[in-house]
Amino acid sequence: EVYRADDTRLKRPVALKRLSPNLREDRQYRQRLLKEAERTSALNHLNIASMYDVLEEKGELFLVMEYVEGQTLRQRLEKPLNLKEFLPLVVQCAEALVAAHEKGIVHRDLKPENVMVDQNGNVKVMDFGIARSVEAGTTSTGAFIGTPAYMAPEQAEGKPVDRRADIYSFGLVLYEMFTGVPAFSGDTPLSVALKHIRETPPPPSQHDPTVPAPVERVILRCL
Repeated sequence: EVYRADDTRLKRPVALKRLSPNLREDRQYRQRLLKEAERTSALNHLNIASMYDVLEEKGELFLVMEYVEGQTLRQRLEKPLNLKEFLPLVVQCAEALVAAHEKGIVHRDLKPENVMVDQNGNVKVMDFGIARSVEAGTTSTGAFIGTPAYMAPEQAEGKPVDRRADIYSFGLVLYEMFTGVPAFSGDTPLSVALKHIRETPPPPSQHDPTVPAPVERVILRCL
């Protein structure tokens, strides 16, 4: 659960994140929340939402984070955007990933819902809740963590992931930004995940002939 709150000491709005009621007694999710705070606090970058503090009150953990006034990229995609509007968002998102990767952190759940765009067009990548250190590897084989529509094939198979998984997810986000449709769709999360493993998406220009050739090359390179 994420709330908009007021920091009464520093006189600023903040985002306050807590575990939902059904997860508050779950030690694994509690550790995940703490790890998110730890990793995000190490990422000092203009295009990554800042972590301010971790509070513990009556056995509950709260993450105090930068509040971003604006829309998610998903909301922005509901209205048509031209190339000049898209490219700055794309570049900023890429720079956020570079900053995380330079710290050895893989996001593992990049998607339009986790990218905020403020009122000035500045991008903030958020929610490093399932991010992992590259050195830490991954969960045991078979673990299914992430969002199937934006999940790299090795991630869908529960294999160890590195920076390339984020690059693949970034390519899927770009694909949807420029075509208006996801690269893969299906009736169930599992069917979508299997398509990432078994299939190659059609070139974006098949959906929209106006997609510039250099942009298409970048998208296909990511994928």
